[in-house]
Amino acid sequence: MKRLSRFVHIAAAVSCALLLAACAGNPSTPESEATEPAVPLVDENGERVLRPNPYLADPANVPAAAQQAIAQARTQFGQQQYVAAESTMQQVVAQWPQLSGAWLNLAKVQLKLEQSEAAEHSLQQAIAANENNVFAWNSLGALLRDRGRFEEAREAYGNALARWPDFALAHRNLGILYDLYLHKPEQALHHYREAKALENEEDRVLAGWIMDLERRL
Repeated sequence: MKRLSRFVHIAAAVSCALLLAACAGNPSTPESEATEPAVPLVDENGERVLRPNPYLADPANVPAAAQQAIAQARTQFGQQQYVAAESTMQQVVAQWPQLSGAWLNLAKVQLKLEQSEAAEHSLQQAIAANENNVFAWNSLGALLRDRGRFEEAREAYGNALARWPDFALAHRNLGILYDLYLHKPEQALHHYREAKALENEEDRVLAGWIMDLERRL
């Protein structure tokens, strides 16, 4: 049951609601390869200082027509009109390929349509448009995990955390990957603890995973 519970949480993360944030361009970043996340920042009192999400901190200037089309796709998505939503988002990315968030939205629709290869391509395009799109890195990690490409999934999650070390969902997903698929409990425990430290509300499921690993170790 513990394994099934972790799987359900990954699936929920992949199929979350459409995001409307979109960043243009491809800002200068360090190495593209996954690196170990930075250590937490603390102030003079030893309290953790949260870093801003670099993707949301630099919002794009999204044309009004693109905003309108994305809103239409969101409505279609909410009404489970996934084919129509995909068509709408395909038109958006064709006209504004620089909008990273639009590619991410397209990928989420494609995942609903079980078009995993197309979704992977769209997520790669989202990252190419803006390497700081940590939501795209996280979604790519979940998709690669579901396709059995565990090392590539680890790299994708690592890339998300290299850019935003305080990304709780990426810590959680990477912990699940280490716990269930890479069989590295020490690393899993680290990322579970990071996710717990960053959560806004107490997550009893996550707390249970931590207790389980602490007993085993």
